[in-house]
Amino acid sequence: YGEDGLPFNTRYGDGDPIGEDVVQILNETYETHTAREPWQAGDLLLVDNIRTAHSREPYEGTREVLVGLAEPVRLTDCSPTIEVSDQ
Repeated sequence: YGEDGLPFNTRYGDGDPIGEDVVQILNETYETHTAREPWQAGDLLLVDNIRTAHSREPYEGTREVLVGLAEPVRLTDCSPTIEVSDQ
C-alpha cells in the first residue's frame, strides 16, 4: 500500500517514522497489560479516552454504540472516591 497507505503507518509527533522494533515493543507491552472480560447480555462499558488505551477484538453478534462527549476534567478537581495521584 505504500508508506502512507494501509494497513498503518506509525510516526512520532514530529512526523518521524517509528521503527518496526519499537512498534513491536509497544504491541508486546499492550498485550501484557490487556484486560479481557467476556461480555454478557446487558453489559455496559464506559471508557476514559484520556486514561485508557482501548480497542476491541473481533466479535460476533449485534452491538449498540452510544456516545457521550464532554470536556476533559481532572479527577483531582472532583470529589473522587479513590486516592488520586498526579503522575
